[in-house]
Amino acid sequence: MLYNAYSQKLTGQVRSRKDPMSYLNVILVGPTSSGKTAFMRTLCERMKHNIIQGTFRESKPMVLKEPIRPTEELYSVSMHIEEHGQRTALTLVDTPGFTTGFSVDHQLRYIAKYIDHQFELTLAEETKIRRDSKALDTHIHACIYFIDTKVSGLSDVDRYVIKLLGSRVNVLPVIGKADTLTQVQRENIKSGFRKEVFDVLHAPVYGYIEVDDEDEDIEEDGDEDNSANSEKMVFREKAQSGQEEKSSGRSLEGIIHFLQECIDEDDDKDAHAMLEYLDVVPFTLISYEEDPDTGRPMLITPNSKENHTPFGDLGNDSDEEGISSSPSPILKPSKSKPVLGRRYPWAVVECGNPDHCDFEKLKMFLLGSHRDMLRVDTFERFYEKYRSAQLLNRRADQILNLKTRTPHVST
Repeated sequence: MLYNAYSQKLTGQVRSRKDPMSYLNVILVGPTSSGKTAFMRTLCERMKHNIIQGTFRESKPMVLKEPIRPTEELYSVSMHIEEHGQRTALTLVDTPGFTTGFSVDHQLRYIAKYIDHQFELTLAEETKIRRDSKALDTHIHACIYFIDTKVSGLSDVDRYVIKLLGSRVNVLPVIGKADTLTQVQRENIKSGFRKEVFDVLHAPVYGYIEVDDEDEDIEEDGDEDNSANSEKMVFREKAQSGQEEKSSGRSLEGIIHFLQECIDEDDDKDAHAMLEYLDVVPFTLISYEEDPDTGRPMLITPNSKENHTPFGDLGNDSDEEGISSSPSPILKPSKSKPVLGRRYPWAVVECGNPDHCDFEKLKMFLLGSHRDMLRVDTFERFYEKYRSAQLLNRRADQILNLKTRTPHVST
């Protein structure tokens, strides 16, 4: 299984757990004017026909029903989604965009504390004598990070953000406002990002799988662990058998090779999903064009020269044209029906058109193939890391306090 090497094994107990509602909490992080808020609105608009009636909530009233303004403080929207027979309690958290100067560190550490606080809530619940059986999962399972496309390669801020947040949450890099980039620029940014993140920096983004020599010291502990270790040993031996560094387990090519082995040997579905993810990352995103007075999306018909705004508010059960009420993995280009997108003098770009951007793929990964992987990885890797560190610190504090209280006996 893929999780033997990437995090923890996704056990049969976890897969078979009958939970009628799966929680998925996603935080949006990036520089100011990178397209975070516009993406949140577009995603909510795209899913509005899959929202279970009466479940849509905003932490700030009317936050999505007015013209877009710079985000000044953290806020969230939540909803219950039913799509492809799966029910998801989705929460999206928008954050203020990073500015220049020393304030970046302050802003980023505030976000890090917010993520850690969700872990602390779980730890506090676990230490109670009587636990709340209805306690909600507030862990941040994914961080959609909007990389800075104004510089060549990763900026210093990008590196800092990925390093700090990647140690406590699954970081999914995206390219906002992709309609401002040519096809060549997109391909150059994507290839440059993958090379720098996976091959040079070995940055802790979601999808980076490190197979190194540390696993050689793992003792035998049952048939499942032996099988998992043997998989990693085989891959490591192949990666170190005279191949160049670019083919090692610490490079993107090595990761892809390892995942392909998992597929060939076990038909690992998680490995399949991760390969599809690595083939796309970083995702290119396009958000809808909004009415400057109301903030509602302009409804655009590709073969017409005029824009209209007949979209209803979120939570409205009326079935407006433009978005089908029946879920579909990937939207197809429309020639007659209105679509979410942007109109330029030379063409119309569609948010849900896979030929124009990766918006629908990201949505499908979050709510489909990667939803449970993100949730399990958050609990078994990031939360357990936080929990262990907190318990060790508390134990150290107890020992220190005990020593200071013990009277010194003179001889």
